[in-house]
Amino acid sequence: MKHLAPALEGTKVVADVCILYTHDNDWTLALPRQPNKFFSLREHIQLFYTAIHDRNIAVDFARPLDDLSGYKLVIAPSLSLISGAEADALKIYVQNGGTLVATCNTGLVDEHQIAADAGFPHDLTDLFGLEVSEFDPMSPDEENHMAFKGGFHTSALHMARLWCDLIEPKGCQILATFSREFYSGRPAITMNTFGLGKAIYIGTMSHPAFYTDLITWLRTLCGLTPLLKVPDSVEVSMRQKGDTRIFFLLNHQSTPIRITFYKPMHDFLTERTFTGNYDLPPHGVLVLDERRAEKPAAPQADDTTVLAQKA
Repeated sequence: MKHLAPALEGTKVVADVCILYTHDNDWTLALPRQPNKFFSLREHIQLFYTAIHDRNIAVDFARPLDDLSGYKLVIAPSLSLISGAEADALKIYVQNGGTLVATCNTGLVDEHQIAADAGFPHDLTDLFGLEVSEFDPMSPDEENHMAFKGGFHTSALHMARLWCDLIEPKGCQILATFSREFYSGRPAITMNTFGLGKAIYIGTMSHPAFYTDLITWLRTLCGLTPLLKVPDSVEVSMRQKGDTRIFFLLNHQSTPIRITFYKPMHDFLTERTFTGNYDLPPHGVLVLDERRAEKPAAPQADDTTVLAQKA
């Protein structure tokens, strides 16, 4: 354990995914007379974050004007306020090959709280290849449903709740449509190619199972990989500096989990090196140093294979 602090010095979390958040947007959504008083930005962000975190994919939080070039996937939940500079930054990110996911309640006003006069989302209609002509806020006891098409595979019937955008396609691909009431057959989820990248728009909110399916699909689309292959009940995080990668494993369930290591991995908590099967105790923790466990050879960043199954 005494060797862990020096080993962590200078390391950082390296993520392929980020979620965009700004205080200006948060303050805007806290103003009175919002389109839907039941909408919660925190809840909306939590739905995305939980789905990503549960797949053991590292995720950052960032602002639109930060350097986004290192991320394979950028998620922008309900940036109701977006400045012209922020809109341009998102276009540059996608144009250079990134994948952007935005949602309903995006681009309703600019940095001066002025509503767009050329369709929603403000300054981003060309990026998403669509125009939101109107939106329909719903109460919590109302719901619609989505019908999916193309390569977006779902595990269940997914609802549309709290917000439904009326989307006018302007060249985008339609991935899902609403299935009920007056907007039946109108787009609910779209994808548009912009430069070298893709811009995905989700014109509603849904329940947690939808976001699990969404991240599963995006993982394939964007080439995202989990930090380690472990059961869902084992949480993994990682910090990296150069060729040093330190993994933190936590068993969230009250029964042991057997993990099989096909190469030696050094554990800072016990100062032991594991190979083969290791039973992670209930609520147990491992802190593993990949670099120290390797034989004297050039480190291979993607060489660690971990297979796991329940004991």
